Amino acid sequence: MRHPGSPESVGRGVAAGLFSAFITPVGQMPLALLLALPLRGAKGAALLSTWITNPLNMPVIYSVQCYLGSFIVGNPLSYEEIKLLVLNALHNPSMKTAWALGGELVACFLAGGILFGLLSAVPGYFLTIELVRRYRARKIKRKESKINRWKTEGL
Repeated sequence: MRHPGSPESVGRGVAAGLFSAFITPVGQMPLALLLALPLRGAKGAALLSTWITNPLNMPVIYSVQCYLGSFIVGNPLSYEEIKLLVLNALHNPSMKTAWALGGELVACFLAGGILFGLLSAVPGYFLTIELVRRYRARKIKRKESKINRWKTEGL
């Protein structure tokens, strides 16, 4: 809210961060930064908004993401199977674990991630613009109120 850029710039940064949060479980912040640069989005907002996925909710979000992505890819997988694979990958992050997931689960993860990323980035952009505008308007109103109060009390 306090970012000095335009509300649209802050919104683009938030959208970049929200989108990248669902695309990769590792390296979300660098991806958000790389997306924010060409979009001319607020880099700080992009980095902060990646935390919508965090170590506490990643197992749930990524499992649901893979589950829905499996329907998009056209090969529905069971939620329990996906949950076990995702939990294993999050608890044992390594190239060996990534290869064990297989291309099919990675495709499901990416398909679900693009879906979740778009479903959060688009409304996140517009919501952020509105919230920043309202915050700044309230801030101006409070400042004017203080000035008016000071003028009336000073007379």
